[in-house]
Amino acid sequence: MKFKRPQNLTYTETIRFHGHDGPFLALGYRLGRFVVRTMRPTGIMDLRIRVTMKTAKPYTCILDGLQCSTLATVGKGNLSVHRSSGRAITINVYKGRTRKAFKIKPHALDICLNAVDLGKAARRILRMQARDLWS
Repeated sequence: MKFKRPQNLTYTETIRFHGHDGPFLALGYRLGRFVVRTMRPTGIMDLRIRVTMKTAKPYTCILDGLQCSTLATVGKGNLSVHRSSGRAITINVYKGRTRKAFKIKPHALDICLNAVDLGKAARRILRMQARDLWS
């Protein structure tokens, strides 16, 4: 059975789902919105996302941002997380035979990791150009 793709969550709804605002949440949400806009999925299983990163907070907050903006979820099995020991975050997104690879830029990670005010850092991430957040 193929389900119609529901509407994505807004960032405010994403904050409510996650429980608080923060730059890693914003980074995942921002990347997910970019992916949806450029890859144009039509069903809930059109995208498969593989994230490679540290599997500890605050890094893992990126997953909730991705889930809310792409509708790929760990539960459905189209979002998977793979542990790495370094601070780098790489995200591979698949739609059919198409693959897009994203690597979070060190400057964006620095903003996230050095945030004193999580809300301000999140708003900064949401305002930044895509080219300044990932390659």
